[in-house]
Amino acid sequence: MAGPGGVGAFIVLLSALAAEGGAPMDRGGELILQAERARVRTVGGPLEGGGWNVWSNGSLGDWFVAEGRGKIAFTVRAAGTPAKGEYPLVEISATDESWRALGSARLSVGSREFRDYSIEFDAPAGRFVATVTFTNDLFDKAANEDRNLLVKELRVRGAALAEGVPTVKERTEGAILELRTGRLSIRTSPRARVRVTQLSHEFPFGTAIAGRMFRDDADPVEKRKYLETLKANFNAAVHENELKWYHTERNGPGNPDYSDADRMLEWCERNGLAMRGHCIFWGVDQFVQDWVKKLDDAALRAALERRAKDIVGRYKGRIREFDLNNEMLHGDYYARRLGPGITADMFRWAKEANPEVVLYVNDYNILSGGDSARYVEQIKGLLARGIPVGGIGCQGHVGGSIVPEVTRRVLDDLAQFRLPIKITEFDANTDDEGLKARTLEDVYRLAFAHPAVEGILMWGFWEGAHWIPKAALWKRDFTPTPAAKTYRDLVFGEWWTNVELVADRSGRCETRAFFGRHRVESEGRSVEVELSKRKGSAAVEIRR
Repeated sequence: MAGPGGVGAFIVLLSALAAEGGAPMDRGGELILQAERARVRTVGGPLEGGGWNVWSNGSLGDWFVAEGRGKIAFTVRAAGTPAKGEYPLVEISATDESWRALGSARLSVGSREFRDYSIEFDAPAGRFVATVTFTNDLFDKAANEDRNLLVKELRVRGAALAEGVPTVKERTEGAILELRTGRLSIRTSPRARVRVTQLSHEFPFGTAIAGRMFRDDADPVEKRKYLETLKANFNAAVHENELKWYHTERNGPGNPDYSDADRMLEWCERNGLAMRGHCIFWGVDQFVQDWVKKLDDAALRAALERRAKDIVGRYKGRIREFDLNNEMLHGDYYARRLGPGITADMFRWAKEANPEVVLYVNDYNILSGGDSARYVEQIKGLLARGIPVGGIGCQGHVGGSIVPEVTRRVLDDLAQFRLPIKITEFDANTDDEGLKARTLEDVYRLAFAHPAVEGILMWGFWEGAHWIPKAALWKRDFTPTPAAKTYRDLVFGEWWTNVELVADRSGRCETRAFFGRHRVESEGRSVEVELSKRKGSAAVEIRR
């Protein structure tokens, strides 16, 4: 699949491209595109002499068009720099406009010298996107080794460069209408005017919330504005830190303090925000309390059982889902101490406290494709052992931008388990406000259009209480950023039912409406109705 190319010919090619100002060229039926000119890419930077350094988990590619059905060859000329003895792992893939996979291959770019890496696939007539995705970024500080993917060019045989790049909106709006709306039927007086106004979404659009903003000693003006913004924009929430073990037992072992978590939950319950439980355990070494590490194995096991049963039992009937053991791909402290069977015990203890609780796995570096393959294998392994995984959490901390095709492919891969998927911790870490807004729009459209996704929560919303302040949607003075406007335009604009109708001669009319609660007004009267995804339709009658 891979092999060295002709260095002399490559130098000639680069010279020709430079002379043409970097425009794609055709040589012997093969379209050649400089990597730095690719229209589809995430973070990185240009290489001296031409090319692109994909210096973090991410993707590079472009849109092409096939004139008729036939074989397409897509080649990436790439090199890699290793860290800890391992070179970049990449996935080369192609996807059509309807998100259908046309071909893919996973391989190692195992050389510092530029070589060709290729796939061949059948493509129907029309546009498709071909990408190379870097999946195992690593910087080894001790050895000063940085694992990077270096790409010189993209080559396609059997297709031309597409004139336009389809937007995510164009590729998702039909699916969103089909998945997220139902039929609302109204009966009133003949020829009467009817107004339907949405009051709330059924789909969870949530955020992490900061405990200090609920305390009595919070700045009163900031607290008021924070809570007003929270209530006006979200219908779901998650404790950022206040339910984590290191917070609830910050006063020492066996002396849990849930006062901060309780205060936040009570406010959310009063104001109609559903709460997720984050998290029961977090086995990443740096977040395991010192007193826990000092326990012998028997005492550690007892502490884990007490914690699981205490927290799940305490919130039975109030918090219906928890992240069971956060970031198990990246931290296995408890399994190292007590063996892999401890994970099954964690699930069992939580279920004993509340048999109805839904227990999620939750991890990062998933939506970019970086750790998605490992995540799939981990979930397969858990389910094969009979462990009752109830849902899949994808954190969604994005380093600026995404490649939609990669994110969609990840969601499709995870959907094979027929479990609910939630985007649990979205944010876009960039100084570019326009890019932050575009990334939010892409992620939200992709998630809302996917049948397996059952909620999206961002990891904070206000700059004054955000773990990455520049990723916040509202500034320190609560001025909305462009990303905040984009969020509201989607959730309370494009995806919000607000229509006027006229009944027919028999007094009937019907409309599609987004799932949630609606007010229906006619003939000087109004009623409220719940349109649920489970039922798919609802009917109301308004008579004088």
